[in-house]
Amino acid sequence: MELLSDEHIFNLIKDGKEEGINQLFHKYYKSIVIKIHRMLMDQQIAEDLTQELFMDFWSKRDQIAIQQSIGSYLNRAAYNRALNFIKLKKLSFNDLDSVNEIDFINQDEYDEESDYDLQLAQVYKTIENLPEKCRIVFSMSRFEEMTYAMIAKELGISIKTVENQISKALKYLRNQIKKE
Repeated sequence: MELLSDEHIFNLIKDGKEEGINQLFHKYYKSIVIKIHRMLMDQQIAEDLTQELFMDFWSKRDQIAIQQSIGSYLNRAAYNRALNFIKLKKLSFNDLDSVNEIDFINQDEYDEESDYDLQLAQVYKTIENLPEKCRIVFSMSRFEEMTYAMIAKELGISIKTVENQISKALKYLRNQIKKE
């Protein structure tokens, strides 16, 4: 299968051609699964969420407006999907707890998982509160694993600006986490 450019793929998808979504899936599936897996530490859920992401992308293709690249869009969508899963998982545990149906769970393990999920959700919420440009640069660096040079090129800014935005984001995150 010859891989097409992201722009060509997106045009195929917008035109309703399945070849476009197949190309997109082939090109980005593995990297998206890896990113979600890093957040959730569950391979099956990462694969399920990734498949749902591509199905939603296809079904909502007429409504999608991409500001940067398809890769950036998909990574952002994957990040949001994983974060939503964490929130839902936390809610479902709370629902079970209120009905006293979680006696079978080792309480120590539950507390550790719950604390970890809560801390992770707080970190992601804090990232969401970063100024837009800062959040985009930080997400590209940390979640898409792009170098400063790659980010600068993609966004049309200097490497120094990227460094400043990352520094600003890390300072903000440290301050917010200390408060909590």
